[in-house]
Amino acid sequence: MRRLRALRPSLAALALLAALVARPLAAQSTKRGSAPAPFSVVEATIPEMRAALASGRITSRQLVQQYLTRIALYEDRLNAIISMNPNALAEADARDRERAQGKALGPLHGIPVALKDNINTVDMPTTGGALAFADLYPPYDATLTKNLRDAGAIILAKTQLTELANWIASGMPGNYNGLNGYGMNPWDPRRDPRDANFDGRPVLNTGGSSSGVGTSVSFWAGNVGTETSGSILSPAQQNMLVGIKPTVGRA
Repeated sequence: MRRLRALRPSLAALALLAALVARPLAAQSTKRGSAPAPFSVVEATIPEMRAALASGRITSRQLVQQYLTRIALYEDRLNAIISMNPNALAEADARDRERAQGKALGPLHGIPVALKDNINTVDMPTTGGALAFADLYPPYDATLTKNLRDAGAIILAKTQLTELANWIASGMPGNYNGLNGYGMNPWDPRRDPRDANFDGRPVLNTGGSSSGVGTSVSFWAGNVGTETSGSILSPAQQNMLVGIKPTVGRA
């Protein structure tokens, strides 16, 4: 499988917890006496981001800005996002002020993450990919969303998914929904040219019903999916990611 140099898919986690695994310290070292290279979100793990934030090497605003730049560059080709958080930069500024005052909220303080678009957020629509729910703003955050915010995370976006987490129609391909169309696989973001499949679907399957596309090209530090029957494992496999499906009752 050829890696697309322009997109640089990462081994960030589809499930947020998987991104907490740090790379060896040797991979983070620089020459003695030399200035550290500018921090890049590409391939960065959450522990590396936490260390960079704690040392002042980067701010939460700069993390969000780097991710927004990557989204601006590649989203048109990948269709990984259903909605963006319009307050992401303001939230990053708030996390930076809290950090400066010694008031870090938790282990994800100032870290941008994304949620599958069937997880409630009060500040972004929760659509499940369905046209009928295009303007649905829930009156409350899901418990999972609240826990992430309480830990300091910035919810940057809501991600593409198979409509209503699958089983809408027999034979419907993964990662398609009526609201946003098809998500594309970053390892080969072409549409299938074969006559039998010439309906816009990707030439290389993305898996579903959760989406790993944005995580694989470093649009955010990690994203949370949901799974009943393979909806985390499938996109993890198709996008070369690590996906964790917690045991029921253990999350």
